[in-house]
Amino acid sequence: MSAGRWRGYEPSGSLKAALTFSIGALGAWVFHWLSLPLPWLLGAVSASLLASLAHAPVGISGRLRAVLLVVLGIMLGASFTPDVLARAGDWIPTLIGVVAYLAVVTLAAFFYCRKWVKMDRVTAVFSALPGGLSQMVIVGEENGADIRSLTLTHAVRVASVLMVLPLFLTCWRENAAPADLLPPMLWSQRDALIIIGSAAGGVLLGHLARLPAHYLTGPLLVSAAVHLSGLVSTSAPPAISILVQIALGSAIGARFSGISVRELGRLMLLAFGLALMMMGITLIFAALLAAGTGLPFDALVLALAPGGFAEMALAALSM
Repeated sequence: MSAGRWRGYEPSGSLKAALTFSIGALGAWVFHWLSLPLPWLLGAVSASLLASLAHAPVGISGRLRAVLLVVLGIMLGASFTPDVLARAGDWIPTLIGVVAYLAVVTLAAFFYCRKWVKMDRVTAVFSALPGGLSQMVIVGEENGADIRSLTLTHAVRVASVLMVLPLFLTCWRENAAPADLLPPMLWSQRDALIIIGSAAGGVLLGHLARLPAHYLTGPLLVSAAVHLSGLVSTSAPPAISILVQIALGSAIGARFSGISVRELGRLMLLAFGLALMMMGITLIFAALLAAGTGLPFDALVLALAPGGFAEMALAALSM
């Protein structure tokens, strides 16, 4: 179907989501077939992004994205083990470095947005913050920022970081292997009930405590507590991890839906320059912290990368 015919067709929400995930899954399979890094995530982002620019009716509802964030929170919480807790004292120098990094990268990005992108002060402030796309757009809009410029800037930043950093780290390590689709495995019935309870309890906790991105952070905290206590000792099954990567990657690419290539042109180029500058600062700070703390350089890069908490956490799990 041509771009012109796409524009006159608006499917239902469920059909649009099915189309979005189907396109993302196709892109993920192509990346996997080509043995590219992070195929399930980056392939889905790429295919969904191309579909968006072709004006295909792609996109997912906020409710469905919330479900994805809940599942991702549960997966991230599973990374917390008693061994991780025992090493918490080792993180203090890194946390101090993170505060310095945030100050430097935000200030540099603010001046870039003001001088080169010609944004107003409020839009530049919220465009410079290396937070998650949804959170920055929502808070920025509430404070009077230009929502279109803000959305495009953060969308290009997140997509650029997700595309560039895994490729860089793969080349830097020189030992990455393509991800393989492992045989589907499921939690035991007992573990599944605990996980479902953690998800529901985490959403409620996040809402009552007014946590930022509570669909993600609430389940993450409850899942971490459950895994630290030893009630559940297994991580997310590989099949579920792959499905979440495809779904979230598809949703990220679909954020460009309805925007023409001409409209994107200048702002996308400038936003990509902003993303590269922020990634350059990230690499410098990661190298300094690695030299000072002895922590792995690639782990620090993923921890500092300005790609959004949910997106970079998933990339870290995948790698």
